[in-house]
Amino acid sequence: MNSDLSPVSGFSIVRNASIYDYPVEVALQSVLPLVDELHVNVGKSDDDTLERVRSVADSRIHIHETDWGDPTGRDTRDLGEETNRVMAECSHDWSVYIQADEVLHEDDLPSIREALARARRNDDVEGLAFDYLHFYGSPEWNLTGRAAFRAEVRIIRRSCGAQAFGGAQGFRINGRLPRVLDSNARIFHYGYVKSQEALTAKLEMGAIWKGDDPGAVGDWEFSRPAGLARFTGTHPAVALPWISGRTWPFDPRKATPEPLSIRSIRYRTSDFIEKATGWRPFEYRTFDLLDG
Repeated sequence: MNSDLSPVSGFSIVRNASIYDYPVEVALQSVLPLVDELHVNVGKSDDDTLERVRSVADSRIHIHETDWGDPTGRDTRDLGEETNRVMAECSHDWSVYIQADEVLHEDDLPSIREALARARRNDDVEGLAFDYLHFYGSPEWNLTGRAAFRAEVRIIRRSCGAQAFGGAQGFRINGRLPRVLDSNARIFHYGYVKSQEALTAKLEMGAIWKGDDPGAVGDWEFSRPAGLARFTGTHPAVALPWISGRTWPFDPRKATPEPLSIRSIRYRTSDFIEKATGWRPFEYRTFDLLDG
């Protein structure tokens, strides 16, 4: 629970967690030490998602059963709308957002609490940004470089008018970027740590949401992307049972290198410049980082 006297909310959304192979229980458990309440928008699913969320037995969790609509219908809500819907349920101004494939590390909790305390003392601060570790194929491999975004806002001050933006990746405030501090903490993102079948299902659903033909996307294939690096750190303790109980399909030695394209050439050039200078050319950020 939040050790600060000021209460903190948490919120998340999830649908079809088993079909898409989301470690939703792990995600929710990782954020509980920070919050006094945790609201979860559980969309009507074709699997056991609701039972899995209920299995995280904690009185602070409030489940909101919703219907996100038929992905082929006109009344379909997007992920940003669903995120805003559950964010509105939060009782407290400062709120932690966690997606169903993101996990906080227990080693970072003191840094998050300290950054949150600093943010509360500064009326200009509207959120906290987190560094990202993007795992690819297995928990052993980390996708670095231009192909993966480096940071995103995961604590937001709701009274500033924040709304989810861009498929719920980040937030906007009346159309502008939120002003945030660095949390000095990490998000462990396991979005590509799953079976080929689950990733194929995710591709197909993405095509449906965009109005494209899901039959035209083909099966997911693991490539060997540029910027892939072996991870030598520790994973969050809450994720270890999930990691140890699974086998992973990815072996970079057997994977086909990512094919050359205009985009991949740009990314490789950017990665070379970043390694040489520490500067990432023309980096797009979804927030304004403040000093302090």
